[in-house]
Amino acid sequence: IVEYENRIRAYSTPDKIFRYFATLKVLNSETSEYEICMTPADFVRSITPGVKQPDGLGLDQFRKFDPKHEDYPELELGEHSIFYKLGQSGLISFSDYILLLTVLSTPQRNFEIAFQMFDLNGDGNVDAEEFEKVQQIVMNQTSMGMRHRDRSTTGNVNKGVSSALSTFFFGPDAKKKLTVENFLDFQLQLQREILQIEFERFVTEPGPNATIKEKEFGAILLAYAGLPDNKKVRMLKRVKKSYKDHSKGITLNEYIDFWKFLKSINDVDTALSFYHLAGVSIDKDDGQLSNKEFVHVMKQRVMRGLEKPKDTGFVKLINAMIKCAIYQTTSMFD
Repeated sequence: IVEYENRIRAYSTPDKIFRYFATLKVLNSETSEYEICMTPADFVRSITPGVKQPDGLGLDQFRKFDPKHEDYPELELGEHSIFYKLGQSGLISFSDYILLLTVLSTPQRNFEIAFQMFDLNGDGNVDAEEFEKVQQIVMNQTSMGMRHRDRSTTGNVNKGVSSALSTFFFGPDAKKKLTVENFLDFQLQLQREILQIEFERFVTEPGPNATIKEKEFGAILLAYAGLPDNKKVRMLKRVKKSYKDHSKGITLNEYIDFWKFLKSINDVDTALSFYHLAGVSIDKDDGQLSNKEFVHVMKQRVMRGLEKPKDTGFVKLINAMIKCAIYQTTSMFD
């Protein structure tokens, strides 16, 4: 079932991924209709290969929740969590889900360019209406955005920026302006919280000095690498063997610092190329590093696989066949 869920993450539309990994169906007291929602843990699970969905929950299978008669689920989030900016409960609607995927899969530079496009007076600010256009343009450049289709039958319709997030960005009357610096700070906070949730999933003894084992850190790095399972097992066995007698563990700060390093992986790629380190496979225990394989694995990690095309190649094959048929038909009548 884990392999099946990995294929859903890799090839399904955002609507189907959301419906599969969301665990709650929340009753809206104003409309008396249920809305599908994710917890932050659901969101991280939806983008992390190899993490199994809880038993009894899957595609269009949810726990129904009525805020009038029940307390909101207790979320292991800090008081100032970025997820509370999406709504008082910290839950994630489908529109929020699309926005978060866009924010996570888009480099800072792309947002800076998009903001400049709609910054008519050059002051570096955009209003609420302009931000909707920025979001739409950036989303259309991501693989998730290109594959998204609104599904009114399931209620999974992208309604743009949520009211809570709009208030956070533009104030209660939507009159404030949003600077690119403030938005990039939001992106940074979101990425940090996602990293913390990932990290805490492997922590066995919670606390301010909590650590995860080196093997688990390696497993996180390889999660998006697309390597065969047997190869990953061999690599992780070597890591476990190397730290068997002198394991220190990885702290949360070290984990976040490594992610900061990964943000500059393109610069690292250039630097390694200058030193001619390519050509020796990373999976050989000879103390040498392959530029090509190392950089590929790290790039997949920093992008969480969100930039990959969301199809198996079948759609491309059909499109190619249609083009060939049109070309051949046209040639016959020339």
